[in-house]
Amino acid sequence: MYAPMSKVFLLVGGETILERTLDLFERTPIIDTVVLVVAEKDRAACSSLVRSARLRKTRRIVTGGSSRHESEYHGLLAIEDQIMSGEIDTVLVHDAVRPFVTPGQIESVTAEARRTGAAILAIPANERIVMSAKDGTVVDCGDDLWVAQTPQAFRAALVLDAHHRAAADGFVGTDTSAVVERVGQEVSVVRGAEENIKITTSDDLLRAELIAGQLSHPPHARLGVLTPRV
Repeated sequence: MYAPMSKVFLLVGGETILERTLDLFERTPIIDTVVLVVAEKDRAACSSLVRSARLRKTRRIVTGGSSRHESEYHGLLAIEDQIMSGEIDTVLVHDAVRPFVTPGQIESVTAEARRTGAAILAIPANERIVMSAKDGTVVDCGDDLWVAQTPQAFRAALVLDAHHRAAADGFVGTDTSAVVERVGQEVSVVRGAEENIKITTSDDLLRAELIAGQLSHPPHARLGVLTPRV
């Protein structure tokens, strides 16, 4: 991103990316507790944002690790007692830089995880995806390919156990789904949306501004009017 600050504090449509994302979960009735996992250098700024935005569901701020995988584990450990007691039955893991997931999508992936044990949001790949063999040649991946999104939802005890086992074995997953798949759990796919982008590059930031602008106006306000020249 080449930004002067952590990208979660960049503005999209006049709001920080982080506040937009947290507010989505604040407004989703099925979500009770949010654990915000942050870099140590951003901890004070995140605490200030949570207070000023009155995000009551963000009950804990936890310092993450050196990787996504390690940070997820730190977040799970922060609520381990609540998971073991049964107070928390389902855990969702979400990228802070995906501020456009909808409450409906959150509810859908959660319902599927409660039914099957594990579920992720994903969209069909709209471009060809290939793998490269050791000799540099293309390996066929098949046609039914999907691009994983977040949130990813899991029965709480399942994902906690999977992460404990990964830590014991030195395994590092590319995402939470990979950690759970490793212990033999099948993961269901729930269709996501193209707008649920992950803001990673400056190009993504431009697209995010467009999406935010569309969301802030009703559909009829986005229609242009063509006036013929006389």
